[in-house]
Amino acid sequence: MFTTQGSACGAALALLLPFAAAAQVEPLSDSSFRTCVARLADETRYALRPLARADFQRIAATSKYDDRSRSGLVAQVAEPTLWWDELAATTDDVRVRDGQDVLQRNAAALQGIEQQYGVPRTVLVAIYGIESDYGRRAGSVPVLDAALSLACLRPCAAGTPEARCLSRERAYAAVRLVRDGQVTADSFTGSWAAAFGLTQFVPDTFEELAVDFDGDGLKNVIGSEPDALASTANHLSRRGRWAGDVPALIEVSVPERLRERYASRGETIRLPDAKRPLSQWLQEGWTVLDTQTRVPPDTLVYPFLPVGLPGPTFLATANVDALLAYNRSLRYVVKVALLARKLSGEGDFRTPWPTDDPGLSRAEIRTLQDWLLQRGHDIGSADGIVGTRTRDAIEKERALRGMPPDRRVGKATLPVLMQP
Repeated sequence: MFTTQGSACGAALALLLPFAAAAQVEPLSDSSFRTCVARLADETRYALRPLARADFQRIAATSKYDDRSRSGLVAQVAEPTLWWDELAATTDDVRVRDGQDVLQRNAAALQGIEQQYGVPRTVLVAIYGIESDYGRRAGSVPVLDAALSLACLRPCAAGTPEARCLSRERAYAAVRLVRDGQVTADSFTGSWAAAFGLTQFVPDTFEELAVDFDGDGLKNVIGSEPDALASTANHLSRRGRWAGDVPALIEVSVPERLRERYASRGETIRLPDAKRPLSQWLQEGWTVLDTQTRVPPDTLVYPFLPVGLPGPTFLATANVDALLAYNRSLRYVVKVALLARKLSGEGDFRTPWPTDDPGLSRAEIRTLQDWLLQRGHDIGSADGIVGTRTRDAIEKERALRGMPPDRRVGKATLPVLMQP
């Protein structure tokens, strides 16, 4: 029986879903936040790693509720985006060129990391690019504030076993990192989801998996590329059980007789229960499209079609699960796989996405945003990221030009929207 799986809502939300209880829709008042922090202080005896109540109170005393964490949760679930829009923006030519620079300046370190952890350097650099644009967008939200805010916005349900109360433990871990001098107050900034550093580690994962690869005595995922890349490799190896030099996704074509079965009207098809050796799929007429791909015939794989047919089709290896252990979003997996592929010089996927209006690069998005700003729309800055305010402005401009109602533009519709 074929099943479908919709797209994940994004990296940060994927980190939070395992422990999220009822959503907090309204902002927390200062008094509610302080009451919550006091309750967390009373529960430090449940911390999975030692944390004295006095230490928690001292470090958390100056913390503030940060509503960006709540806004981030709301934004992640509020408005879906298209696969080809996300991929076009996150794996554009500029990101590939910048990734090549990272590969070059860290060549020696990456060789050692590959030898120690068995994870290809292109995958690690792709994660670095997707997570923080190679350090340019590592985040400016105080991580301690974000971790405490999220623990209060999404508290664990009553009766949750201590070992599974991840929202509380993540806040405790953030406090411990400050207590132990693993981070400094001025550098301990990151995303609204309390992820920080070049490859975006959350505090409890940092405690478990961060490594000192450059040998300076610090596990520095904020300022050391070797440490961040090696920590990411350690995560993929230990928690994800990365399986050697095998790509996460093998692009294939579906036999003509089966194509109707895999048509899904845009829904994601992922069939891990159909896992079989690659050789069996090839014997049944599935064809590997990239002649550079070399995968042992006994590698266990299963069908994965992000949007069904027509659209790119893959046989997924165990390394999809390794990436899902890093981030629970299937879109994230495809972004990393595609960027790693481009960094290896293999180019885009062979099969086009089922659209006549492909997504925009970040440079094209900035051009659009500059135009929207000139038109008087309050969208903030031209940052190359399509947020809610940019979509609001697009929707208004499309209506003014008599275009079909929509909140996006692509390569084909951009010149129509921006015509004089």
